[in-house]
Amino acid sequence: MDETLNVFLHHLPVGKLRLDDRRRFVFQYDTCWLENPEAIPLSLSLPLRTQPYADNASRPFFSNLLPEAGIRHAVARKLGVSEQNDFALLWALGGECAGAVFLLPEGHPLDGGNDYVPLNEDALHATIASLPKHPLLAGDEGIRLSLAGAQNKLPVYIKNNMIHLPKSGSPSSHIIKPPIRDLEGTVENEAFCMTLAGHMGLPIPRFIVRSNKASFYLIERYDRATDPDGNLVRIHQEDFCQALGVAPDQKYENEGGPSLKMCFELLKECSIRPAADIKVLLNWVVFNLLVGNADAHAKNIALIFTGSGPQLAPFYDIICTAVYEGLTDKMAMRIGGENRPKWIQARQIERFSQEIGIKSRMVISVLRGMAEAIVPASERVAVTFQEAFGVAPVIQKVLSVIQKRSQGVLLTLGH
Repeated sequence: MDETLNVFLHHLPVGKLRLDDRRRFVFQYDTCWLENPEAIPLSLSLPLRTQPYADNASRPFFSNLLPEAGIRHAVARKLGVSEQNDFALLWALGGECAGAVFLLPEGHPLDGGNDYVPLNEDALHATIASLPKHPLLAGDEGIRLSLAGAQNKLPVYIKNNMIHLPKSGSPSSHIIKPPIRDLEGTVENEAFCMTLAGHMGLPIPRFIVRSNKASFYLIERYDRATDPDGNLVRIHQEDFCQALGVAPDQKYENEGGPSLKMCFELLKECSIRPAADIKVLLNWVVFNLLVGNADAHAKNIALIFTGSGPQLAPFYDIICTAVYEGLTDKMAMRIGGENRPKWIQARQIERFSQEIGIKSRMVISVLRGMAEAIVPASERVAVTFQEAFGVAPVIQKVLSVIQKRSQGVLLTLGH
């Protein structure tokens, strides 16, 4: 295995990632990229400079491109490498990642980016069924796909309503998320919560639920677009862990990961529309509290890089975790120092307001407004959801969580 990976952004070479003599990461921008007047940094945590970035600075961005937990373990076993070997995993998987970045081994030719294999229903079903033992199809000829997170996912390309597998570094347009084993109705749960989020004004990508031979959640990638010639192109993005230089194994606040205060400060400092993005992020925090999503961590928020600069990306991975026994109800990021929803009272709300720099009356207004509106909205969405996708018992459980959480918030606010 070569010990240098060429790093590309929008098919342009921007730098090299290599291992030093102690097998630690070193990333350095190419001189040509630094001299490009339109050059942008790979990450807000890796500003443009001539000096190389050592392991402690470069590893968080690149390791956050990789899968986590059991998926990472299964991929490593399939590839015959150590699951702790980030470089080997990037070498094997880094051809199609989040955003516009991808990596190629030194000397590997730059692919044309238009190589797709169509999957009929039988092939699609077989591919999805193979994911638990063969995640991301790692090791298959011509396939180098990577998605962060601990859930099985598969990047795909859709053309003329036919699902295709991207090969040779070709960009994907959608992501397939199959059901999570041993958890009831995760496809319907996430689809319902995302639909409700859209109804409550949160920006979300388009998605559908497919339930032919294989039931799965199919979401359109917000970091992909079609150019005037009809070609699929990548849009650069990074999650908040990458932007803040935090490793993926520290994504939870109680493990040293980003806090809500840090996330709001990032938007204040870096967003091209800070006031609007801060308001939207506040809505996201309140929505996750009311819908019972304890897994709303910093890797589930992202910045998307426009021609004018970074702004908050649409939201994703919103699911009611509270319906599943055995999953913690402690929130990934604390509100006013408290991560137990039932313990959030006026004092915590006041402290949260001070931490994020928003007047408490505005935070209370958002809390009260959404708590009052979300129950009738969720009931309406449940009716249309059932008409579109059929009956799913988990939805009634989600509705119950929303009702209890909303009542609790309104009681706290003295409504």
